[in-house]
Amino acid sequence: MHEHRILFVGDVVGDLGVAYLERHLPVLIAEHRPTLVVVNGENADVTGPRPATGLGMTPRSAERLFEAGADVLTGGNHSWDGPEAAATLALPRVLRPHNYGVRAPGTGACVVERGGVRYGVLDLTSRSALPAADHPYDAFEAVVQGWGDAVDAVVVDFHGDGATEKAIFGYAVAGRAVAVLGTHTHVPTADARLLPGGTAFVTDVGMTGPANSMQGYDPDVFVAAYRDRLPLAAPSRVADGPIALGAVLVHAHGPRAVAIERLATPTEEAHA
Repeated sequence: MHEHRILFVGDVVGDLGVAYLERHLPVLIAEHRPTLVVVNGENADVTGPRPATGLGMTPRSAERLFEAGADVLTGGNHSWDGPEAAATLALPRVLRPHNYGVRAPGTGACVVERGGVRYGVLDLTSRSALPAADHPYDAFEAVVQGWGDAVDAVVVDFHGDGATEKAIFGYAVAGRAVAVLGTHTHVPTADARLLPGGTAFVTDVGMTGPANSMQGYDPDVFVAAYRDRLPLAAPSRVADGPIALGAVLVHAHGPRAVAIERLATPTEEAHA
């Protein structure tokens, strides 16, 4: 199999993050010529007043991200937030954590062929992000064995808090996935590297959202609650200001990664 590239964009936060990708993702695609583009979109919309359950992704935001150039949209603990969650998860190539039982709407695995490469994209979560999740390694084994020879390269979005648990999972599947890319914390880590067997790994890709913020949110409400040690007194909101890109590019040859690099674009003043 020939060389190919995977562009992965981390947690997109709010309408400003979606609009940023509408402007910048086509430019990144033209510059880096990825074979596959995966975007984590679980924070694309504010669907409620509380951040624990008031994020998610609407069908309209999914459509905007697909039109900007995404091939697959992944999710996490916010995948089921908001009244339109089920409709969003019913869209082809919109994933949610696959190891979150069998009753929750949506699926966490899909096969997409791009540039002559059959990609198996798998969305998994740790119990630090979703305590009721099933074991991610068991889910990986079941899905990958089920795919068998139907896929050429496996890409994993691993959604979780802990750096150690992400690394353990990465090493557990090293050589069997072309990439294990961490999401959820919104904080980009500096450990992008190749694991044994040719698996590209990074603990967290980081978010694509307002840079001067608390994980994309205006910090004022959180600071007040921190000082008072009381529940949030006002609805939280996505911050304004410059948007930062969280993204990595994986270079691969067949089912093995040969390099992973973190991408960066200049921040810009956000425009709705």
